Amino acid sequence: MKRGLVLNGGGSRGAYEIGAWQALNELGVRFDGVYGTSIGALNAALVAQGDLDGAIALWSEIKVSQIMSVEDEDDFAIDRMVSRKRDVIPFLMENAKHLRMDIAPLEKLVRENLDEARIRAGGLRLGVMATRAPQMTGAPMPLERMAPGSLADWVIASASCFPIFPARHIDGQRYIDGGYYDNLPVDMALADGMEEIVAVELHPEPAHPEYARMPWLTDIRPLHSLGGFLDFNPDLLRRSRLLGYQDAMKRWGRLEGFLYTFRRVNDLAAAEAARRFMRALTRFDGEITRRGVMRAVQPASATLLSALEQECGGRALDWKDVWLRGLELCARAMGFRVDAVYDAEALIKRCREYCAAQTFAESFDDAGIQAVQNRGGRAVLAFVLQRLGTAEGLPPQSLRRLAETPGPVAGAMFLNCI
Repeated sequence: MKRGLVLNGGGSRGAYEIGAWQALNELGVRFDGVYGTSIGALNAALVAQGDLDGAIALWSEIKVSQIMSVEDEDDFAIDRMVSRKRDVIPFLMENAKHLRMDIAPLEKLVRENLDEARIRAGGLRLGVMATRAPQMTGAPMPLERMAPGSLADWVIASASCFPIFPARHIDGQRYIDGGYYDNLPVDMALADGMEEIVAVELHPEPAHPEYARMPWLTDIRPLHSLGGFLDFNPDLLRRSRLLGYQDAMKRWGRLEGFLYTFRRVNDLAAAEAARRFMRALTRFDGEITRRGVMRAVQPASATLLSALEQECGGRALDWKDVWLRGLELCARAMGFRVDAVYDAEALIKRCREYCAAQTFAESFDDAGIQAVQNRGGRAVLAFVLQRLGTAEGLPPQSLRRLAETPGPVAGAMFLNCI
């Protein structure tokens, strides 16, 4: 069965794809073809070249000045104003005359880092997606149909985010960024004979939701924002690459978690604790529903179960997933960073120690709970956990106010149940 790797367009977020490739390489996952759009086209060519170390070095050092000429990198902030190509067009049509549009740095970067002869000799099928202009039709281009010496031109065409960059002319036809037609060229890979697809995406929501449940598709995608598409901050690039690596390892079962990343946990122990945790959540939600509290809570979906189910990438949860989500709610309330790999028991210990060390003068009336909530998720986590550890538990009159911060409250219930 032929397996294809498909890479998303997304500018500087492409560092995530290199981290995923690094993990897949360590896992021994091999491909017959690789396909990409925009920055995914450049990364696809690097995969076909087989130069993982070079790709990591490139993405560790890349700057916006290596993509396009700008007067001052610190002032180049389009990515802070808009997040996607479809959003950038109205802004740029109004302001393009004020921008430097010289892509000589991108030309230099592509030509210095791609060895077309090596790629053609490597035997891996390669395809890039561009968009014909002004027709705005797709132009899927496999390597074997590219004229010798033109690979760099096709990669640049695929990444020509018009009107930031000028259209690319190849054989008398104008081409612009392939993302305007298909930012994740799964169909191109299928048409090229790939029967199994690994798609690396750069956004929390899938580019092709119609394929999300297909048995031939394995998707690797972040549940976090990876930042702006022209934000080449080195710390952000490092974070994106780490998240790509971790998400790929999680998809293959070597690591665990959703928003956070954990080393393997004991399935049986997790399932038993998860059942206790779920019963606690259900009792809380049932009580606030019975008392009509939900009509007074904004948003109306702010139940503990909804907090548990959010940010799971649409995946159905099993008992171990419930346990992991409870732990993630604790980690989020505590403000732990998302690009680290945690030992679950050590993280639980840190949460418990923090909560035990806190002291509160506030009472469980509306004013007291609101005062704690104003101090942030950590304070709510500790406040509720301490009360859950008493014989009285949570007083009924506190439920409406507590339902306004479901994540930290659910996290406290998790710590109380394990």
